[in-house]
Amino acid sequence: MANSKVRKSKADKNVIRTPAEKLEKPGFLKRFAFVFESLFILAITAALLWSTFIIDVPEQIIKFASQQQDWRLADIITLTSISVLGLLVLFIRYSVYLRKKMKLQFIAEEEIKRLAFFDNLTNLPNQALCHNRLDHALARAARNNTSVALLFIGIDNFKAVNDKQGHEGGDKLLQQVAKRLSSELRSGDTLARITGVEFIVILETITPQQDISILADKLLVKLTKCYRIDMQEVYITGNLGVAMYPSDGEHTKELIKHADTAMRFAKDKGRNSLAFFSKELQEQVTAKKAIAEQLRGAMDRDEFILHFQPIMASQSHEIIAVEALLRWHNEVLGNVAPDVFIPIAEQIGIISKLGDWVLVQACQQNKAWQEQGYPSIVIAINMSVMQLGIKNYADTVATTLEQTHLAPQYLELEFTENTLMKDAKQSIVQLRELSALGVSISLDDFGTGYSSIKYLSKFKLNKLKIDGSFIKNITTNRSDIMATRAIIALAKQLKLHITAEGVETIEQSEFMAANQVDSMQGYYFSRPVDAKAFEKLLQHETLQER
Repeated sequence: MANSKVRKSKADKNVIRTPAEKLEKPGFLKRFAFVFESLFILAITAALLWSTFIIDVPEQIIKFASQQQDWRLADIITLTSISVLGLLVLFIRYSVYLRKKMKLQFIAEEEIKRLAFFDNLTNLPNQALCHNRLDHALARAARNNTSVALLFIGIDNFKAVNDKQGHEGGDKLLQQVAKRLSSELRSGDTLARITGVEFIVILETITPQQDISILADKLLVKLTKCYRIDMQEVYITGNLGVAMYPSDGEHTKELIKHADTAMRFAKDKGRNSLAFFSKELQEQVTAKKAIAEQLRGAMDRDEFILHFQPIMASQSHEIIAVEALLRWHNEVLGNVAPDVFIPIAEQIGIISKLGDWVLVQACQQNKAWQEQGYPSIVIAINMSVMQLGIKNYADTVATTLEQTHLAPQYLELEFTENTLMKDAKQSIVQLRELSALGVSISLDDFGTGYSSIKYLSKFKLNKLKIDGSFIKNITTNRSDIMATRAIIALAKQLKLHITAEGVETIEQSEFMAANQVDSMQGYYFSRPVDAKAFEKLLQHETLQER
């Protein structure tokens, strides 16, 4: 199969065909008209042939001719011509009928082929045709000792587009995506839509990996530019994974699987990312699968525990709050870091259940310390984007506070910038509902995300936490000093309590105190400890520098 058969021309790639109109179902006589006419002609022919056995045809012709003495040659020619003309008309009529019948059959076969091998919405090759073309591409590559690149493209958050624009708007977006991606490919390349929001690109006779990276970057840039759907601007993000023949796989299913693996790895890195499949990547994916498998049953096995890190007043070094931090110890995997298992918990859909457990345990523990006579302090817990997306989540928090008998002013909910900006308008609604309960709202890891000052003032915030990456080199890096002071000034203008995270040295502690930061936390004061060890910290009025 030549490359021209893979795709006829670049112009053809941008055409979106619509399904053939549903034809009116013909009646019985129409469907079998040709059969009936043929039978009728055969019957007449048979009758004439049969009559020759009864009637002496030659004798009758001679007798008839002898009775027509006055006939001239012209009359005979005229009668013969009329007879021939009738037969010619009959022949033409059946020729036209047969041509029409063949054309309709060809159109029907083409439509069946289109439905079987092309996506009905975008007119791109579907999964079946994609596999077929990849089979042929790999066979040619094996014969010619060349390479084939398979690009697996996935679109993020398409559900949000469907929710806002409706399914019709989502269909229009996919059609535009197909046109954009096609416009960046060569005439011999194949672009296929294999699932709702996943596309595959087959590249034959490719050049080195660097050129594939350039093309992949172009595709991602093209994919993420603004779309106009029903007079509204729509933005999407995507990720791209690449697998190469023969280094990453020698068979169609294997190559697609590895490209898919690379795409999902790229997705974990962040929006609009690119990843090439490799053995190291496969090992990471295998490790993630093992973590996910153990994670699903971890709550039932009671493997989670909370550790607590004190938050200190900058001037007095008194414990004024505590952050509850989730820890996981598994018999198979050992201790797994939160930044490893929490993203996986979000991906496999158990983060909301896990977050509810943390909420209950933290409230119960804080109430228990109060009942034991320790000073009343605020307990802070980290919230995920999944929890923020739950409708009426404030009801869950209110129920937990009521069941644990903890006053709302002793609970603080921490959200990262990226969590709040995922859907800023929805976040504003949720934070207002949560703030109405009387709990404190904190913006965690400030300075590492992309929050807008406009939205920052609309969020019902009580506290802003400066990310530890700014604190690490605060005593030597002038840029970090300027950035930290700018964050402090912004928080002061918004009348927010300021907490510095990641304080590890006396110099960092003194800088924060001198710049009017309200509170600090970090290893300089205490590492996260279990509940028993934290009670010992509560028994001291202050934590002296060590």
